[in-house]
Amino acid sequence: MKAELASLQFPRRCDEVARLQERSGRQALTDSDHDLLAKLYEEAYAEQTAESEVMRLLTRSFSREPIPQYYRYANLHVHAWYLDLHQTEPVAGAVLALEATLADLDAVERRAAAQLTEADNTEERLLRLEALREQVGRLLVETGGDTTAAEIIDRARDDALARWQASVLTRCSGFLASGDHHENMFLRAVQACELAFYLIRYFTVRARTSIGRGDDQAYALMAQLAQCAELPNHIFHVLKTLTPDLFLRFRDATGEASAVQSLNYHMMELVLYGYDARKVEAYSKFDHLHQLTMPPLRSVRPLGDAVREAGDPRLTEALAEVERTLLTWRGRHYGFGRRYLPGMAGSGGTEGAGYLRRFVHKDNLVPEPITTAPGLDLLGFAFR
Repeated sequence: MKAELASLQFPRRCDEVARLQERSGRQALTDSDHDLLAKLYEEAYAEQTAESEVMRLLTRSFSREPIPQYYRYANLHVHAWYLDLHQTEPVAGAVLALEATLADLDAVERRAAAQLTEADNTEERLLRLEALREQVGRLLVETGGDTTAAEIIDRARDDALARWQASVLTRCSGFLASGDHHENMFLRAVQACELAFYLIRYFTVRARTSIGRGDDQAYALMAQLAQCAELPNHIFHVLKTLTPDLFLRFRDATGEASAVQSLNYHMMELVLYGYDARKVEAYSKFDHLHQLTMPPLRSVRPLGDAVREAGDPRLTEALAEVERTLLTWRGRHYGFGRRYLPGMAGSGGTEGAGYLRRFVHKDNLVPEPITTAPGLDLLGFAFR
């Protein structure tokens, strides 16, 4: 199927379905449109062709299955598909997905620049976006090696199959709820953060395992973890070019699609800090998060425990750097909620900024006994 994909243009029927969703935003779709897209998903699901694979990606958000609104909105199944294509090189896959997502945002902003005003912050957004892409390019892809993300990205540009896969990723994941241009910034920031959380979780799990074995690779893994932990801060720096007024123009169209529903984010925090009993209300509210309240996930061994047991000052300082960086991000996330949603409830049924404030600090978690199940696939929970 990969060879078949490489020789395809975007299938005509798929292009029509994409244009239907792009025309005025998904909020403008009629009940008939929703029924059609749900039917197309069911038909594509039953087939096994390259075209049906693209159609499934385009229409899964309209499935009649019980999918959390956050996943329907953010099209994260498309990123899960892309990461599955890179199972043998998950870091390279996540890096390429990040670059494709940010490059698409850059292209969208440049195309719209002539019609926008100074108040739309396009010039500043493009400058910050360029800095973010440079940060991604500096990521080390190989543990203990010197291959950078920029080299992986350059090689992918010369590969027809890689270009095709990236185009499918961006075309099938870029649908707005509203017809407002500025939602592009928000949607792509959500997706970029999810990829950053995946990378943080990946290196956290690997570093914890390496520390447990007592091998020297742990230092390199902690350095890579620290690099990835910086990404959410850089993403938020770009996102803040979206003023509160611009944000509120499309916010209602996103409906109940709250990041509190992100299993990927909660799994990242779980492997870093351990189970947080303060989140049990949020976990219990959504069926797909309920598994986090029970063993073996509830009892996953956090990285901090492994570092403390190792008693290595270098590892202790490396972990402290990661925690400082992520504390900064959580503080900025809370600040975003306070500034952009003053006095408003959160879209996921939380109290908004007040919910974020409770989790800025991680020094009051309830410890759990360590009973991690052997072979538990902590990286299997990604974007689905």
